[in-house]
Amino acid sequence: MRSFASALDHLLIGAPTLEDGIAWLEDRTGVRAAKGGAHAGLGTWNALASLGPAQYIEIIAPDPGQPGVETFYVPGLRGFKEPRIATWAARMDDLISRFAKALPHGLVCEPPRPGSRLRPDGTRLAWSLAFPRHAARGNFEGALPFFIEWEPGSPHPGLSAPSGLGLASVSIGHPAHAALNEALRSLGIEGPVRESTTSTMQVGLDTPRGVVVL
Repeated sequence: MRSFASALDHLLIGAPTLEDGIAWLEDRTGVRAAKGGAHAGLGTWNALASLGPAQYIEIIAPDPGQPGVETFYVPGLRGFKEPRIATWAARMDDLISRFAKALPHGLVCEPPRPGSRLRPDGTRLAWSLAFPRHAARGNFEGALPFFIEWEPGSPHPGLSAPSGLGLASVSIGHPAHAALNEALRSLGIEGPVRESTTSTMQVGLDTPRGVVVL
């Protein structure tokens, strides 16, 4: 079993525009995320800030160069009024073996799908993603992560994104906390998720201004 903090690959902050998201994070932490690139055909572009060599924050917003394209990674992103934590991605090796052959009870998942983008400096990043869903509750409003496996040789964004931030804590609450805890444990992640009237994810960050909770 892994904790939330050890399983986290990256945290997704959804924003109405990329500029809104960059300013939102900088106002709170003092660290300015750097623009990363567009997700071609998926409706979004991003900016990144490192949380260390193997973790990072991804600010994701509708790409003005892809009008009308549904925002794949964060459905409904075009309706966001202000930046907020939208979901998170967990690291996992051998996604095909884990999700294409033997799904945990109560979960469904389409076959893992490859993805890639070019950094502004021309470096290609490549990965595979899997999006397990609870048969009755989907992704629990973003509290159930999707999973990422980086292609061998692909540089991790945590190594190149602007530094200054570190992960201090992660706390998740959900009305269906028992079902979410069970789904997470079946995926090798130990919460626990606390009971809450709404779906909520709070992340504590070590920043140049001290510990900040998003």
